[in-house]
Amino acid sequence: MEAFIAVTFSFPTVLFTVLLAVAVIYWLISLVGLVDLDGGDADVDLDASSDMGGLMVTLGLQGVPLPLVLTLLFLGAWLTAYFADLMLGSLFGAGWGHILFGLVVIPLALVAGLLATAVLVRPLRPLFRRAYKRPLEKQIIGAGCVVLSFNASKGQGRAEVHRDGAHLILKIRSDASLARRDRAVLVEYLPEHQAYWVVTEAEFLAGSSG
Repeated sequence: MEAFIAVTFSFPTVLFTVLLAVAVIYWLISLVGLVDLDGGDADVDLDASSDMGGLMVTLGLQGVPLPLVLTLLFLGAWLTAYFADLMLGSLFGAGWGHILFGLVVIPLALVAGLLATAVLVRPLRPLFRRAYKRPLEKQIIGAGCVVLSFNASKGQGRAEVHRDGAHLILKIRSDASLARRDRAVLVEYLPEHQAYWVVTEAEFLAGSSG
């Protein structure tokens, strides 16, 4: 037991001990209802065009909630760092040698945790795919966006939406005269164009107040 505690709270394992503890605290808070896990906000299967969505697809981590991905990553990295330190740490002493050993272990532990997470989330995807009943197109209707580009003659362009930590780049259409950095609101999804109809934020607020 003493060896377990010593390794758990020594460098480099202590780094992942802290991260894993944060993840455990998050799940404990979610159990008492202070964090909403059912609204789809934790879903990382967002869109291949988003920065986060593209990264998750590349790493094979899409289709499950982000907190679960991070928890599995921290757990895998912690186990790797723990056993590496337990079996090899004593060979490097307690000074700078051990610090250098830890600096090597940290990236290796992250890679090992990432590979383990990619394997573990694969059988979990169908469960969460059934859990999230509303498609993304319906989830973000009513969300605000910032215009990135807009061709007024064609009535189409692109806009960015920041949704719970994810950065989405979406195609938009509108009959309003929009300019770069204008704020607008997504009001309807147009499946035939794979784009969103938007109105200016001022128009949306005026309609809501009316």
